[in-house]
Amino acid sequence: MIAEDQVSLQKLIAELAKETRKGFELFEKRFAAVERRMDAAERRMEKTERRADKLDERVDKLVSAMGEFIRQRS
Repeated sequence: MIAEDQVSLQKLIAELAKETRKGFELFEKRFAAVERRMDAAERRMEKTERRADKLDERVDKLVSAMGEFIRQRS
């Protein structure tokens, strides 16, 4: 009876260990996927920031040109 209980307990422990490893492996895969998506989002954000900076420069030049045009006509 005790030997059977010990075997059952060992099987349960082995199953729990196996399920725990599976859980960690799944977590690692999902975490890696999240990291890849975050890296891609960061690259897109940097690209967007560069484009916004260029747009700001263009708007500043346009406003300056308009101001100069108005000044010359006065």
